[in-house]
Amino acid sequence: MKSEIIEKLKELAQQDKVLDSLTEFTELVNEFHKLQSEEERQWELKKIERIEAGEKPENIEKPVYEYMEDFKKLTALFKDKKKIEVNEIKEREKGNLDKKKALIAALADLIQNEENIGRAIARFKDIQDSWNEAGTVPREHRQEIQNEFSNLVESFRYNINIYKEIKDHDLGRNLKLKKELIEKLKQLLDLKIIKEVEEKLHAYQDEWNNIGGTHQEEWEKIKGEYWETVNAVYEKIHQFYKSRREERSENIEKKKALIEKAKSIASKEINSHKSWKKNTDALIALQNEWKTIGFGPKDENKEVWKEFRSICNEFFARKKEFYGERNEQFDGVKEAKEKLIAEVASLKESTDWKETTKRIMNIQKKWKEAGSAGPKHENRLWKEFRGHIDQFFESKDKHFKNAEAGQKENLKAKEELIKKIKAYKPVKDAKKAAEKLKEFATQFAEIGNVPFKQKDKIYKAYKDAMKEQYEALDLDPTEKEEIMFEAKLESIRNSNDPEEMIDRERRFIRRKMGKLKEEIAKFETNMSFFNADEDNPLLKTANESLENSKAEFEGMKVQLTMLRELEDELEEEEVEEESEVAEVAEMETTAENQEEQPQGETPAEEENEEAPVDQEDKTNE
Repeated sequence: MKSEIIEKLKELAQQDKVLDSLTEFTELVNEFHKLQSEEERQWELKKIERIEAGEKPENIEKPVYEYMEDFKKLTALFKDKKKIEVNEIKEREKGNLDKKKALIAALADLIQNEENIGRAIARFKDIQDSWNEAGTVPREHRQEIQNEFSNLVESFRYNINIYKEIKDHDLGRNLKLKKELIEKLKQLLDLKIIKEVEEKLHAYQDEWNNIGGTHQEEWEKIKGEYWETVNAVYEKIHQFYKSRREERSENIEKKKALIEKAKSIASKEINSHKSWKKNTDALIALQNEWKTIGFGPKDENKEVWKEFRSICNEFFARKKEFYGERNEQFDGVKEAKEKLIAEVASLKESTDWKETTKRIMNIQKKWKEAGSAGPKHENRLWKEFRGHIDQFFESKDKHFKNAEAGQKENLKAKEELIKKIKAYKPVKDAKKAAEKLKEFATQFAEIGNVPFKQKDKIYKAYKDAMKEQYEALDLDPTEKEEIMFEAKLESIRNSNDPEEMIDRERRFIRRKMGKLKEEIAKFETNMSFFNADEDNPLLKTANESLENSKAEFEGMKVQLTMLRELEDELEEEEVEEESEVAEVAEMETTAENQEEQPQGETPAEEENEEAPVDQEDKTNE
């Protein structure tokens, strides 16, 4: 994005005339400042992170920002050309003023001294043409010089009685044109853009002078309406600039008041995170209020901004120094808490419930007294610390939990379910029947534990019942094997200890694959002794056995893959559960443990005229 801006700035700066491109130039400069501000803000955040990581501030070099030198050169070139062009315009307007003063003097001499009407008309036309070609004059002289020339034009037209040579039709046409022009002038009173008002007023006055005279009986009335309208437009222009001067003066006073408030905040002795946060919020509120205030007079505006920015920079420098020292304290607390974590970790497997509970409560008290290790480490340390404690107390609760009655009920429920499985009559659609068997498997897993002594017996009865049902399904052997294995996976997923069952099944499959591998090798060795006669029945039988063993081997590889996928899914679910536990632990952490590391706030850029804090001043002209 920066490169595109630089290319566009380059095109604008290489123009011979730049004033017509001033709006586009300003927009590009503002966009570049925004991008640069964001890059510098990101660098400041990284700098803080590096300082927190232990790196010394003086060792961190400020980066060289890409395109910054090109940006400065191009904007400087554009502004130099703009300045030259503005000066040329001023010199040209000054010359035009001298020309028009000379033309006014010539027209006054013509009115007073020329007696020949023919020569007077010719000279008047030359003067009028020269006047129209002279161009604009400085704004502060426009009304005066235009009024003087217009009055002389009117005097000339009447003094030489030129209307006698103009036909009555032309006089009527001129009257109509002048009335239309007065209406155009009146419309300027409703126009909001003052620069456009000035340009059109000047053009309309020249157009008025070029129209010519009208009927004598209409002249005084139309002339009075014209000048009344012209003066009203000039008054609108004067009031606009007067109001703007007053508004900008008020803006400067508002900004000075904000500076005093900022000084009050920056001069305070601040020694706590809470106080820093409170005063930072107050200063940022002043910065936001500053952005809502419009421009002041240009020179004063730059001075007050420079002072305000300096105060903010000093405040945030002190804040950065405070948190640098604070982070050193956090490191000490971090080391102490890591020792407490190691101590509680050594107790989590203990079965001396009473004594270990006392020791853990004492360690928790030490943890609280240690204070905060800072936002970078506190939550991680707390999660690890709390995890060991939770493990101990969960084991303790499990140990003391009286679940015998519930397990007996589970045993009855599973016995009833096994009866349902045995009594189930599969539907003709084998796949629908398989889905029903999967439902049985889910129900069996969801029932829960049974008394330990009946555990193996009840599971064997369930397994035999399900196996009998699956074998009765009218399915291709491979498809049947796949469905039975999927049912086994579902049973594993819903078991009390899926990880143990996955390991057990994986070991079983690998042992079986090892045997199959030996069989395949044996078949291949034996087949090497047969003749290549494809009609040999022994060779056919051996080939079929070999292919069946290979197919079974490949099927078990697929089963291993399915086990691994199930293991991955369970791990993802476990991560999500741990994330939820972490959120709960974070909510339980004390307010002290939840303190946030402050960021280096900077005053925002004000209407593209003021650069952010910690950046060089990029004030537009």
